[in-house]
Amino acid sequence: MSELADTQYLNAVKKSELNIEFGLISVNVSSSFSQVTKTIAELYRDYKVSLNSDWFDFNISVERPSNFRRFFRPQAVFKLDGHIPFKPLPSAHAYPLFEWGMNWCVANFYHKYLIFHAAVLEKNGKAVIFPAPPGSGKSTLCASLALSGWRLLSDEMAVLDIETGKVLPFVRPICLKNNSISLVKDWFPEAFISDIATDTQKGDVAHVRPPTDSVRRCEESADLFAVVFPKYVANSPTEVFSMTQISTLNMLIENAFNFDLFGHEGFEFISSKLPNLLLLEATYSNVDELRNILESEVNN
Repeated sequence: MSELADTQYLNAVKKSELNIEFGLISVNVSSSFSQVTKTIAELYRDYKVSLNSDWFDFNISVERPSNFRRFFRPQAVFKLDGHIPFKPLPSAHAYPLFEWGMNWCVANFYHKYLIFHAAVLEKNGKAVIFPAPPGSGKSTLCASLALSGWRLLSDEMAVLDIETGKVLPFVRPICLKNNSISLVKDWFPEAFISDIATDTQKGDVAHVRPPTDSVRRCEESADLFAVVFPKYVANSPTEVFSMTQISTLNMLIENAFNFDLFGHEGFEFISSKLPNLLLLEATYSNVDELRNILESEVNN
């Protein structure tokens, strides 16, 4: 994207002529919000794009509503193929709405693969899935690993191909919330982080640009090595425990977007994988300590 001239990029994104290529999917994007077009250009600069192509999986946009709210307490609406699937948000939240809307599209309509709500990172050819509910510190840990030499596959979605057994990348900006924004800025001052959207439904939100190498390898799958359930607890020591296969299976199902659609096939796939994986639960407050433990595992 960075190779496009500014006028070429702006014309394309305003006219629904810009497709961002993720490897997993292709998304046609557009917006009338300058903050959205500016942030897309900054966060997605390393991504392959195509112009004026009719081949894409989702046609999404973030626009101003056509009613009087354009002028009074302005709002932003997310559109999929011209339809508005959920309520508008304040215009100041337009960019997070773009990212959250894309997540919603994939989770609800892209059922070729088994998808879990989880971060995924890879090192030494070994992919580690980090399923976790909100508040677990998943994205902070994800950013720390991705900016410390691990390959980012996803901050939000673990995509598993049940035919090959591989984990597929869906590389996107990493969504940081509240205190984690300043932490990551302090830890990695060279990282690009978007402007902060304050007082969203998830608190203060900002997005980290994915490492260039992770983006360039967006079509390179990885072998599943471990499932780690992280839990951030302030001022706690770093403790890592082994998990049973049945506990892991239950927690994976709780964090799945489309497990029910795969039925017996999905159950058999996960059940056959678990005996060969490292299964851990980690309680931590120090990200560096947990990263060192994880690196010792993938380096063995």
